[in-house]
Parts: sequence; C-alpha cells; structure tokens
Amino acid sequence: MAGTAKSWSGCGRIGNCSYSVYTECISNVYLNSSIPMELLVKINKKLEQRRAILNTIIQNVGIQNKILKSAQILAECLKLGGKIITAGNGGSASQSEHFSSEMMGRLKNSRTPFPSLSLSSNASLLTCIGNDFGFERIFSRQIEGIGTTKDVFLAFTTSCKSRNIIEALNVCKNSNIKSIVFTGQCVHDIDLLAEEIIMIPSNDVQIIQECHDIISHIVCELVEEIVDLKTVNEWEQIKNEFKNGYKFLILDRDGVVNITKPNGYISSFSEFVFTDGFKSNIKLLSECFDRIFITTNQAGIGKGIMTENELLTLHECMLSEIKKLGGSIDKVYYSKGIDDTDKTRKPNTGMAENIKRDFPDIDFSKTIVVGDSFADRLFANRINAKFILVQ
Repeated sequence: MAGTAKSWSGCGRIGNCSYSVYTECISNVYLNSSIPMELLVKINKKLEQRRAILNTIIQNVGIQNKILKSAQILAECLKLGGKIITAGNGGSASQSEHFSSEMMGRLKNSRTPFPSLSLSSNASLLTCIGNDFGFERIFSRQIEGIGTTKDVFLAFTTSCKSRNIIEALNVCKNSNIKSIVFTGQCVHDIDLLAEEIIMIPSNDVQIIQECHDIISHIVCELVEEIVDLKTVNEWEQIKNEFKNGYKFLILDRDGVVNITKPNGYISSFSEFVFTDGFKSNIKLLSECFDRIFITTNQAGIGKGIMTENELLTLHECMLSEIKKLGGSIDKVYYSKGIDDTDKTRKPNTGMAENIKRDFPDIDFSKTIVVGDSFADRLFANRINAKFILVQ
C-alpha cells in the first residue's frame, strides 16, 4: 500500500523496547507505508546482533585486559625503536593497512609517526613470493627479511586458519619477535605462537571484522597515550641554541605555531589550534630571546579564499592568546602572494627585509628560523640564519 511513512517519534517506545515490542511498533508506524516492514525488522535484528557481541565484550574483563596488554606491547616496541608489522587476508588485509596508516599518520594526537607497515600492501612482492615460494609464505618471508627482535607482528584473521598467517606467526616465534592476533571465536593452536590473542566472541565474519575495527581504534588511542616518541625534541634544540649565542627567533606559523589545516587555509580563529610544542615553550622562549617574529605565507588571500581583514583579526586573537600563555611576539609578517613572483613569499626574503627595516638591531647570523618545510629552510639559508625543522 502506498503512503507516507509516519515519523519515528510517533512511537515513544522505539529505541528502548524488546524485539517483539519493536516489531509491533514498526508495524504501527509503517502500516500505511510503501517501505517493506520486513527489511526494517531485519536491519534492527542485525544491529541487535552487533550490540549483543559488544555487550559481551564490555562485560568481559578478560578481553579488555588483552586489549590493554596488546597496547602495552606495541607501545614498548615503539619505545625501544622497533616497528609494528601487520598482515591479513581479504577484508583483514584492509584492516592491516588501516592500522598501519593510523600508526604512521595519527588517530587523535599530533605526534611523530610510529614506524609501521602492512605486509599486505605490496602487490608485486606478494605475487613474487606467492609464485616462487607459495601463497602460504607471502608474509613469513617478508618477516624473515625485515623483522627484528624489537618489532611486533600484529595479525588480523577471522578464522585462525589462514596458512600464511600461521606461518608468519611461526617465523616470529622462531625469531623472538612478539606477536598479537586479532581473531574470532574459533578452534586454533595459535596460542602456542602469539603473546596476546584478542578473540571476538562470534563466528560471524562481518561482526568479527567490525569489532576488530573498534578494538583497533581503542588500541591505537592507548598507544598514543602511552608513548611519547618526541625523543628528538626540536623545541629543546631551539632553547639549547640560545645558549650558543643565538638571540633572535623567526617562527613559521602554520605547522610551528599552530596545527596546519591540510589542503586549506585557516581563515578564522575558531579553526586555529596551537601546537603542543609552541604552547609548552613560548613563555620560556620569550624570556630567552631578544626578539621573536612570526612569518607566514598566506596565499589564501591572493586566491580570494579569505580576506586580509580576516587574517588580521585572526592574528589579533592569536597574539592575545600568546600573551595569556606568557609569551611575547614582536611582530607578525605575512605574504599574500600566490607564487614566487611575490618577493615577500617565502623562500624569497622580502619578509626578512621588512623585519630588518622595522628592527635594525636584528642580526640574521644570530637568528634561528623555525619551520616545517623546505621553503622555510631556503628562506633561512638565503638570510644566513640557522634553520631548525619542526614536524
């Protein structure tokens, strides 16, 4: 029967009802609708299946302990200078790549990359090994080539029956490489090989993989919280250079002072977020250096994406917040140019010339330029200043 579906709000019980009551509610709400009720009931049933598994995991302290231990093993690996090696087949291969991407990129925290690679990604290598040595060796042979005792192998498998995963775990065991397995509810012998096994209490492949995604994100977040890999602390280097006689500081903005907006321009202070390094160090740097400047290329103005007034307003807010942090910036310089024909656009030296005009006491040979790009390095080189890369 054709008709217009009533609003879900017509039944106050939906969302907090049993399966039988739910079907009754759906029947009443969609009685005069062209939407097939059985499909809606099926959707609800599928969602309930997933909720049931998640509830089981939530109530299972043993699984949660394994999640925590896995994160601790991965964090310790990274602290010791190791890398995280992942692998899987089919959909699990995608999860393997996803996990390594989160490690090398980031999940939540702005941080240095965590060394990680997926053995499932290189088609040429996989087919080479598969053709010459057998498909069951596509992961184990790679581990033989690149694995070290500092590394951890993380395997994704819904069944525990994938021969190539088992052989990879076997090589890890023989090479004293720790391993973790994300799997499903299955009969297996991999507990002889792996340090930790996170087993989803389900035989449904789709649900297992979905739970693997959730737990992967939890593990990534835990690792980010546990690990502080900023062993090469560029901000400490800046402070140390002050002791070596450097008196002036020129900071690039995007990527140094604030977190960069990927493939875009920050046009309002609501989008502006200070980097952790800047927030933590600007007070002490302001006490150390005679003068601090910010220089920034803002081609968004030249491209018509933002206005100069918007940039000036943003910088007023930025300077106000820096003052609250206990910091002091002598002046902010910016370029509106869209290419290197603009003399003020870095790596051209126009902004440095303007600094010298406004502050004749500056000596670029006693100046540190802090930037996050090659353009900043060239800029520093052209004015005979020291360059420090912050990423």
